[in-house]
Amino acid sequence: MSDVTHNTYPDWLSSTLASDATDGRGVLHCGLHSLNANGRVIGPAFVVLASQDDNQVIRRIVATPPPSGFVLVVGGHQTSHTATIGGLMALELQNLGFLGVITEGLVRDSGEIRELAMPVWCRGVTPVASAKVNPGVIGDPIIIGSTLIHEGDLVIADDDGIVIWEKDDIAQLLVKAKEKLDSDNVRLERLLAATK
Repeated sequence: MSDVTHNTYPDWLSSTLASDATDGRGVLHCGLHSLNANGRVIGPAFVVLASQDDNQVIRRIVATPPPSGFVLVVGGHQTSHTATIGGLMALELQNLGFLGVITEGLVRDSGEIRELAMPVWCRGVTPVASAKVNPGVIGDPIIIGSTLIHEGDLVIADDDGIVIWEKDDIAQLLVKAKEKLDSDNVRLERLLAATK
């Protein structure tokens, strides 16, 4: 795994532009929402597969973390009734250099998590803690919704949603997204001029 310590992605990139660049492919259509107001993150995915109602795999990451600069993407909790992470675990992940967390499961201690600088996307909240028995799987591709996510794929997430770009397509998709932004800005200038 390469060291990912610098976020070199442009500030203008948004989930809408990311979706436009792929014609809607790679959008996580699975009811996940930003827990934080104005949550936004762009970075490479670090993928794990958790077991139903069990978050031992997160404990394993904390014990042997990857280099900083990744977005933790957790699969396997689409029907869990317990929390993928709570406030203390979220703080641990932030201290280890994770840029954000995306889980198809639930979280707890939502108020504590909202106070952190690290954004989180999830299905909802619960007060119930997870078991810590099954080790889960670290690094293998996962599926969230109908989207296959590999380690190193680019995560673009904000208030409008979450988009995954395949790592081999990032450079090409950045060009397409910038072309769409430039086109939108030209249209915006015309619209603003028409109101004067």
